[in-house]
Amino acid sequence: MPSSEQTELLATPCVTCREHHLKCDRSVPRCGRCVRAGRECKLGFKFKPSRDTFSREQRWLRPPRQLIYVDETRYLTTGSPLEDTSQYEFHIPVDETHVREPESTSSSITPPTIARSREHNTTSNQSIETVEVRNQITTGTLFSSGSAPATEIHVEGGHADARSTGLYDLRPPQVRNSAHVATPRIITAPSFQTTSALPLKNRTEALLFRHYIQKLAICLDLCDPLRHFEFIVPERAAVCYTLLNAIFAIAARHLSHTTNFDPLASNRYHDECLKHLIPMLNHASTVSDENLFAATIILRMLEEMDVPTTGQDTYSHLLGIHAFVNVGDHYMVPGSLSAASFWVGLRQEIYIAVITQQPVKVSLDHFVVDRSFEPADDYTWSNRAIVLIADVLNFCFGENSFTVGRWNALDEACKKWTATRPPSFNPFFYREPTASIAFPEIWYGSSCHVIGVQHHILAQLFLTQFDPSIPKVGTNRRAAVKQMTQRIETLVRELCGIGVCNQWTPPAMFTACMGIAMFGDQFSERYDQEALMDILKKTEADHARPTAAIQQQLMKAWGWIPENGE
Repeated sequence: MPSSEQTELLATPCVTCREHHLKCDRSVPRCGRCVRAGRECKLGFKFKPSRDTFSREQRWLRPPRQLIYVDETRYLTTGSPLEDTSQYEFHIPVDETHVREPESTSSSITPPTIARSREHNTTSNQSIETVEVRNQITTGTLFSSGSAPATEIHVEGGHADARSTGLYDLRPPQVRNSAHVATPRIITAPSFQTTSALPLKNRTEALLFRHYIQKLAICLDLCDPLRHFEFIVPERAAVCYTLLNAIFAIAARHLSHTTNFDPLASNRYHDECLKHLIPMLNHASTVSDENLFAATIILRMLEEMDVPTTGQDTYSHLLGIHAFVNVGDHYMVPGSLSAASFWVGLRQEIYIAVITQQPVKVSLDHFVVDRSFEPADDYTWSNRAIVLIADVLNFCFGENSFTVGRWNALDEACKKWTATRPPSFNPFFYREPTASIAFPEIWYGSSCHVIGVQHHILAQLFLTQFDPSIPKVGTNRRAAVKQMTQRIETLVRELCGIGVCNQWTPPAMFTACMGIAMFGDQFSERYDQEALMDILKKTEADHARPTAAIQQQLMKAWGWIPENGE
């Protein structure tokens, strides 16, 4: 039995929770939060303070009048040494009159990036000493760029304690607790402006702006209760011209594919966007800028639409998403634009992994990733289904990851998700397919339910196809393969039925096309094949998503055209 001293050490909050400013239940050997997130729980230790005191004659060094801090973010994320650190230095003037003992004076602190209700900052009468990273805008009517770490506010005893959730807190210890501090020095990035671009002066650009908000943002905010891409991104675009041009580019491309809008307009906005974005990639603070992260997500969506025009998917912006995601948890605060961008980027990565039959390359080692089955809101349950299909794809297409034990664990996770999900994931209308209707009618009222259930069906499809219990040879193989095919056809019908009956959320059709691309060749009846082909054609015509290549492959697999036919 451990001693009382050992018990005190083990009861300390784990290091993993402390680093991310999360409440730890202090369970041992692993805390509950780390267990639910499937992460390594690093035990913390409590050290008793020394009772030694300093003598009255102790002499202390006086700090210089100007402090210089070096931002080593690029070094930490890339591992490459900094050749010239001058461009990453932050100069903090030290006002000696303000370096004193903390006073019992209450202060009002408005954090730059927390909940959406606090994003409309007001100019405070009291200035707060912070070091704004290059693309931070602090003017009261503007929005924070997100490059500086989000701040958590803990009010205790009439004092507001701002605790940085990022890598560095560059304020001197005496200043952190003082209400009277020096005015911050603002360092802005080239793409951020001190004047708002809204209201727009050009009517065509206003049309593009409105089209993005009304028609395209819904494709990105599927599992986001705060709807960052509909509400926050347009407002941030007022001062972030890279984000604004990304909005114009995606809207122009979508309109050019679905209407007679100028097909070259999107290229102009795209080029203007890249003109600002590419030079900024050399800045260490770029990977922590959630506005640029969101712009990259939008440009990736445009890149997917461009496949019919360019003839191939270059995945250029997908690589940019990897850079933002793989930087770590330092800037991905739950409920932030960075977290919302992460989930969109993960869905985009899953789409590519399915089509190319490769593992998911986006890192899933983040605190926003939840693999538990505990009670939660519906958006969390949908994201759990998305993480599950990512794990399944990594199992099916990853190297040295295919084991019977792993398959059983994933299959059990799929069954548990179905058994423990909230009743709200049940459709409010269901009707079996008939002789004249190839797919069941399945109606939902929320996009998060649609996407969650569809991604869960995809996970079941891949697990069925890769079932290790199916005999490779022998007399039982024929019956096992027939049963597997019937199971796949049933799941694909459900997937397509959800897509067709919920076209008000376009990604429902995109996800249905993913299932058709992978498993459509297993349908042998001409009637079913034509119904699947109609979904592919409608998705490309109405939503600008390329499906021509999939159509050609399926027509060859079904024998509609010769194998070497055009």
